[in-house]
Amino acid sequence: MSSLLLVLLLMLVTVVCAQLQVTTSPAPTASETGTTAVLQCMFSLSVTPVDPAQVHVFWKHEGKKVLSYIDKITAFRPGAHISEEQLAKGDASLSLPNVTQEDAGEYTCSIRLGSEQVIQSVNLIVTEFRYIILEGTTVIINKSNELRCSANNLSSPEVMFNWMKDGEVLSTSTPHLVEGSNSQGFKVHSSFCFTPVLGDDKAHYSCQVVQKIFPPLKKTFQLTFGVQPQVFFYLSSKGQKNSSLICLVSGFYPDDLNLSLKKDGELLGYKINKWRNPNGTYSLEAIYRTNVTYKDSNIDYTCSVYHSTIPEGTTERLTFLVDAYVPKALWISAASGLLLAIIIHIFCRQVTDISVCKDWTEGSIAALKCNISGRYPKTITAVWLIRQGDKEIEIKEKGSLYTAGDYRELQEQDSYTCWNIIKSRFVGGIRHSLCSILSFQVHKERHDQAEFVCRFMKAGKILQEKKYFGTVLDSYGFYSVSDICVPETCNEGEKLTLSCIMKGNIPREISVTWEKCLNEERTVILKEQDANYEVTENKSQGQICAFLTLCPTCEESGAVFTASFSENEGRILAERSSTPLTVAELKKHHWSQTYQDWGFRAFDESVITEM
Repeated sequence: MSSLLLVLLLMLVTVVCAQLQVTTSPAPTASETGTTAVLQCMFSLSVTPVDPAQVHVFWKHEGKKVLSYIDKITAFRPGAHISEEQLAKGDASLSLPNVTQEDAGEYTCSIRLGSEQVIQSVNLIVTEFRYIILEGTTVIINKSNELRCSANNLSSPEVMFNWMKDGEVLSTSTPHLVEGSNSQGFKVHSSFCFTPVLGDDKAHYSCQVVQKIFPPLKKTFQLTFGVQPQVFFYLSSKGQKNSSLICLVSGFYPDDLNLSLKKDGELLGYKINKWRNPNGTYSLEAIYRTNVTYKDSNIDYTCSVYHSTIPEGTTERLTFLVDAYVPKALWISAASGLLLAIIIHIFCRQVTDISVCKDWTEGSIAALKCNISGRYPKTITAVWLIRQGDKEIEIKEKGSLYTAGDYRELQEQDSYTCWNIIKSRFVGGIRHSLCSILSFQVHKERHDQAEFVCRFMKAGKILQEKKYFGTVLDSYGFYSVSDICVPETCNEGEKLTLSCIMKGNIPREISVTWEKCLNEERTVILKEQDANYEVTENKSQGQICAFLTLCPTCEESGAVFTASFSENEGRILAERSSTPLTVAELKKHHWSQTYQDWGFRAFDESVITEM
């Protein structure tokens, strides 16, 4: 009878062992440094509950023992633990407190029951503490500002940035800059351009970083309205002795400001006087006392100012040209020579080269100036000739009569403005200075490589003339245009904001057009025709930010949105297109939405980490 019972028990153990299944998490387990990591290992049997005395558990890390359980727990890694109570329920999960980078890697969970043994593996990722850094929260009201947000010590650069105001999403984008590596961790950057108005300093803004493995990382802040400082750097002195270098910084807010004075790159000691202005702003002056000597000639003095409204800083420079000591006899000789030169200069005519105020671009206003000085009668005049190929146009001063010509030529002459100014007059009419100025709107076809001649005449005879060849630039200079970023998936009816930014040397008169391409049909988005779209722009010196806000529908899934930057003549300078939009249909009776309707916070928001 006892033999039969022993056979039955052996058969039961064999059946139980044959049905042993062990399961671990297929995805890596992620944990931050200093926290407790839990590595899941579940096993199932045909008989429950399980007698822990029949189960043997072995945990290993990269081949080294971490914990074993044979009738009792033996931990080879300090703090390693499994629960005997949970073991009876088929849970052999390993708990590792205060994890470090040395704990990262592959772990194996081995479950043995009788003669059966099943081994499964799971990976542990240990990252440093994640945190967010915000810059640019001190802004200037009614001007374009840029908020900057960076997330540090991330295990992956695959993240999305959400910029929010009072809980409402303003912009969603991918990082525009990624730094770091898998071994060192990643640092990702994002920025948001906007123009704050009165009252925005009361709102609560947030930068939220969404990562697949970890819960969202979020930092909330309020804006501070600031005023940019004005910097004046000068030498205060009646002479070279007992002089002072003064860097005056006026009209800034808030009062936190850093300043440095340097002499050829070396820091100087200085005294600071700071005061508050009646309008609430602050001013200060940094004073460095010095005696300017011949040794200070061509030395570079700098005053650098760093303020929250100009985080990149601004620098003013001073360079002195100090003459060495000259004997008295040499001074007398030099003065005599200078007097002689002045006398000769008075009686000699001199014509300056034609000067141009700036580079020419299509549609800009150009001004050419030429000057003649010397001994000549008041009846001298100046005319301008414009030659391009065989064609020549003569432009005279305002009020002068044009020579006979056809209507087209007269009409073209009217597009130019010329006037002559007597700059100076000596006693007795000894010497005069006449300045002639020509102004017109630049056209590349008419003025590129055209010859401009300023001719000074008296009684129909040419006294002197100067020439200048015009050059019209093809572009406005260097500029960059950001990509249009869209989320991988967005919900139907959820507000979405797309942005595109042009920075650099760009013209003032520029327009932005948004277009939607769906099923090979491209249509221009006009907010007057479709209330579902809101088109806004922020313009500032050297930058234009274009925004498109919409609530997508399922019919717009697969749509591509394009932003085009055009000059006033209609030529497209740059164009950027987004990736196809993926719109998910909104699920009905979603439990989190139900709780929101009841006025409670949805449960899925509890994972947001406030910094």
